[in-house]
Amino acid sequence: MSRSRQAAVLYAAVGAVHVGSAAVHHDLLDNITKPLLMPLLALYAVAAYRVRGARISRRLMLSLALAWAGDVTLQVGGTVGLIVGMIFFALAYGIYAVEFVRTGAFRRRRRWLYLAGYCAVAAGALAWLWPGLSERGVAWPMAGYAALMTVMAASATSWGWRVGIGGGLLFLSDTLIGVGLAEAADVPGRDALVMATYLVGQYLVVSGWTSRAPSPEPSAPVSRPADLVPA
Repeated sequence: MSRSRQAAVLYAAVGAVHVGSAAVHHDLLDNITKPLLMPLLALYAVAAYRVRGARISRRLMLSLALAWAGDVTLQVGGTVGLIVGMIFFALAYGIYAVEFVRTGAFRRRRRWLYLAGYCAVAAGALAWLWPGLSERGVAWPMAGYAALMTVMAASATSWGWRVGIGGGLLFLSDTLIGVGLAEAADVPGRDALVMATYLVGQYLVVSGWTSRAPSPEPSAPVSRPADLVPA
């Protein structure tokens, strides 16, 4: 088993434990496992790059570091922890969005249809959640964050089905967080669903990102001078 696969298995195992702890609201296990998740995913990314012999993307590593900071900050709780955590995640997903757009996400007309669809979903969700978010004092920050997530998720589709689904799951995960903040609906197992969609979404985006890294070209064999080649 390659090191990248070993890291992926370890990430999946710790992620499953974390999702289980979220489902049963085991705070101690939740607090222990959550800070391990993004470092393990970063370990997978580094191993995947090394398997391909490709250069590690600093932008991807920075995004994962910011996501880790967001994970840890959200554990603090309260409105301040929520806002600061949102800032970290906005920066992390902003890196994704910039990379997708920079590589031509909206050059095809079909991508604009994806953007329109995500805009419609985001607008509908915000209209539904607005009263509850306003009571928490986070309606406008969540609106700005939703706009960023809309661009990120729509532009992710330009990198193929894997990254596209990953971006969609991250969009869904944050939508479920908004439902909880607004107390708009009682979603069974919401905390576990938030983390499951987040962890799978991050893995799909990261694995798709690393798979796009160009492998180094093999060096050409050194030819011997004709007069030195034995007859």
